[in-house]
Amino acid sequence: MATKRGFSELSRLAQVKVMRTVAGRVLSEYRLDVRRITLLEHGYNTTFRVDTADGRKFALRINVNSRRSRENMNAEVAWIGALDRDTDLSVAAPLANRDGGYVTTVSSVELGRDVHAAVFSWLPGHDVGHSPTPEKASAMGRAMATLHVHAAAWDLPVGADLPTLAGAFWNLPDRLDDGHLVLAPSELSLVRQAVGIVSTVAARIVDGPMRPLHADIHAWNVKWDRGRLSVLDFDDSGFGMPVQDLAVSTYYLRPANDLVEALREGYAEVAELPRITEDDFEALVAQRNLLLLNDLLTTSNAEHRALVPNYTKNTVTKIRQWLDTGVFRNDVEGLLPLG
Repeated sequence: MATKRGFSELSRLAQVKVMRTVAGRVLSEYRLDVRRITLLEHGYNTTFRVDTADGRKFALRINVNSRRSRENMNAEVAWIGALDRDTDLSVAAPLANRDGGYVTTVSSVELGRDVHAAVFSWLPGHDVGHSPTPEKASAMGRAMATLHVHAAAWDLPVGADLPTLAGAFWNLPDRLDDGHLVLAPSELSLVRQAVGIVSTVAARIVDGPMRPLHADIHAWNVKWDRGRLSVLDFDDSGFGMPVQDLAVSTYYLRPANDLVEALREGYAEVAELPRITEDDFEALVAQRNLLLLNDLLTTSNAEHRALVPNYTKNTVTKIRQWLDTGVFRNDVEGLLPLG
């Protein structure tokens, strides 16, 4: 059997084969007559569609690279359940296992540790993905604001906890140094300059009580069905300030300024937009790139590991553009291909 290190060195096909075995162990803990499981995504985590003999569909998410503790997942599924009950948002509601819990933990010799998983209701429609429109971006903004309003009045249940999304790397270890990055000294200096700016801004934006945030609302984490938006994948959720969610979504929507404006207009229909200077907001947008690179350096996913060299160089290119112009963009000249 592969150890944890061995799993990270397997090919994508071999990793998926391992995860199918793990999925079978997880699903045996549910009262489901499973007919078929179909891979949806093998990336940061692994997600399967589960078809049952009685015609129902579910989504099974197995935490592979996630650092979520069981208490974190307890909080995640509790918040989703509360949103399902308390708001008109469309979310993927968690399904109880045979013991009545919503988080299932199984031992995996292949990964060398216990892994946490959850089964969620199947959301209709299609991923917004590469086809966002102002209408859909506006709906994303309304959904985000609804999440923030609900979170401000919601309390974590006993046995649940969420990480704090603080600092440049949201309280995770800073790996953007010469021990992890293969960069020229001048390029590394640029990265460290960016980290310093982001650290200062991240401290400055905390001007009140933190609340649960989704922390990863983008076009691949929302679905669209006949004019209605659904929100999924709360795996990055944690305590933070609402402006952080807006910055994350802006990072993914740029350079489409019409979509960014629609997002903000939709948000303002439900709640007041957070107040922040343009320079500080741009630092939070840039922060997303730093966070993604920092995470990429620890992934066990074979395809993602192959992206590290070019992703690192692209990060330097985008940071240089941001520091020169004051605006962070994902469409600057000179970017290297990813995959």
